[in-house]
Amino acid sequence: MQWTTRLRPFSVISAVLVTVGIAPVQAADYLAMSGEQLYMRFCSSCHGSEGHGDGPVAQSFASKIPDLTLIARRHGGEFQRDWVERAIDGRQKIASHGAYTMPVWGEDFSQVGDPDSERGTRTMIARLVDYLETLQQK
Repeated sequence: MQWTTRLRPFSVISAVLVTVGIAPVQAADYLAMSGEQLYMRFCSSCHGSEGHGDGPVAQSFASKIPDLTLIARRHGGEFQRDWVERAIDGRQKIASHGAYTMPVWGEDFSQVGDPDSERGTRTMIARLVDYLETLQQK
């Protein structure tokens, strides 16, 4: 039992690398991506391609990965953009995310190929939030 517990982080990282591929992407390329492309690159391995929390890596976690199509429902029927932005950039502490930035992807979101990296990061997050809003169940 302890052996599998120790391997869990390794298996999660391995699965993420297999899922998204290991082809190098320049940071500036992320700025050219749509919200859906960013989601598929950074989020779908855990949250699933349709946002239901059933990505290929989800089984590696001890806790259930949330269904992102239910964000509005969980907030009284309103999609709260500010809350979602804070969840992505780390200002909204979510215990399962661990550190204040999304696991694995924190560096990618903080080092974009924009002279003003803060602006580039905000652009990427805004696109992700726009896309997540389209996934909400009515």
